[in-house]
Amino acid sequence: MHTHDMENHDNLYADEVAMRSGETPADARSHALWAVALIAAMVMGLGISLTLF
Repeated sequence: MHTHDMENHDNLYADEVAMRSGETPADARSHALWAVALIAAMVMGLGISLTLF
């Protein structure tokens, strides 16, 4: 399989998974941003707790 074919396959598969789950690209972006914010908050909380104790 050529690289271009593999890229198209990956893109098609990603679209298919999104369609099956009913999640729009905007929903996926929103969920990703929430996940990043939550991880950042947890890292900050861990850092603060380590400096205090």
